[in-house]
Amino acid sequence: MRFLPAFALSLLACSLPVFSNPAKAQTQINISEQLSERANDVLRLLQGEAIEDEVFDENFRNAVPPAQFRTLTRQVTAQQGQALEILSISPRSDNSAVIKIRYEKSIGTVSLDLENSAQHRISGLLLTGFEAGGNSIADVIAAIDALPGRQGVLIQPLESADLPPVAALDANGRYAIASAFKLYILAELDRAVLTGERQWSDVVELGPKSHPSGISQSWPDGSPVTLHTLATLMISISDNSATDTLIRILGQERLARMVQAAGHRDPDQMRPFLMTRQASALKMPVHAGRRDRFLAAEPAAREILLTEFDSALTLDSLDSRILTSKPNHIDQLEWFATPADIIRLLAYLHHNASDETRKLLAINPGIGEEAAGKWSYFGYKGGSEPGVLSYNFLLRSKAGKSYALAVTWNNEEESLQESDLLSLTTRLVNLLTER
Repeated sequence: MRFLPAFALSLLACSLPVFSNPAKAQTQINISEQLSERANDVLRLLQGEAIEDEVFDENFRNAVPPAQFRTLTRQVTAQQGQALEILSISPRSDNSAVIKIRYEKSIGTVSLDLENSAQHRISGLLLTGFEAGGNSIADVIAAIDALPGRQGVLIQPLESADLPPVAALDANGRYAIASAFKLYILAELDRAVLTGERQWSDVVELGPKSHPSGISQSWPDGSPVTLHTLATLMISISDNSATDTLIRILGQERLARMVQAAGHRDPDQMRPFLMTRQASALKMPVHAGRRDRFLAAEPAAREILLTEFDSALTLDSLDSRILTSKPNHIDQLEWFATPADIIRLLAYLHHNASDETRKLLAINPGIGEEAAGKWSYFGYKGGSEPGVLSYNFLLRSKAGKSYALAVTWNNEEESLQESDLLSLTTRLVNLLTER
């Protein structure tokens, strides 16, 4: 059984009201009488009515006592506003459905399961996520634009090169993209495999080690790993040690060529191609002198300095409090691209990537299984650090339409509320399915 607390402690904040009421369009769907009745009970529960004893089965009440349930629903209401109405009921069976609930600030998705007995009480209730409201892509783009800091968005159909974008916001602005830069590494590795220069099964030694995110930083030094394993870790969980290993293996020259081949408007913005450990270490106060020299140099000279500095840019010189507390040199020591650059990179992958690389991009959908399930293909790579968020998608609809979507948010002064952009991006992705 599934219970509300599985989600309620990690609520997503949203920023747009909802203006539509598609619940009226449910007449063509066969919804059982008990689902209809219990869906209305769910709405009453989320509105704060004390009906837990009559609508939940005994197992649910034992797992989530009514007082605890009411505390959780109050937390939801505090973030999303009052639950207002049922937007839709999508049955999975006579006793199971996914329900969309309109809140004042968002749309909530609820998974509902009923017992099979004649009373059909609620045996499972899981609030699985929120997405921002708004009737149109333009509404959501306006909400993204209203966030504090700088935002860039580009949605591009990929059927042909001359199609206009679906939507754009500062598409040619320069942004820090955090771990989204790893898409360039994947593109170069894929190219090398397709040309026979390398194989996915090639075994290399792990290293140099970097800080989390990831898991391979805890593996033994020099562990033998395949290129496929490294790429899987890099894309699916943004493993930094796997990433730095691939940068070492592929080399600066090859990566620079890929940045150019994938259509980056200003490839020098990505030169030299920093390892994650190097970028983080150069932000540390202990390396202030090295940082000043590095930032004052031209791209070619920076490559020489990076070689000179590398042995000093060690993991033990990193202070996680500095890395995670607030934005830190995100306008200088980062990986930079415009939304249009990212779209050209995604288009490169769309036209050139192997089936294996497409599978890697589809491992982690980033914004949730439900949104991803509406597409026949859903590729994703994001990036985040204090002051930087980047969400990037390669999509193919069930009607056969392909899109690339890049959403980036930078704020040099303060950390970002990730849930704000996540909910808006989820809404964008869902609205695209309606085109």
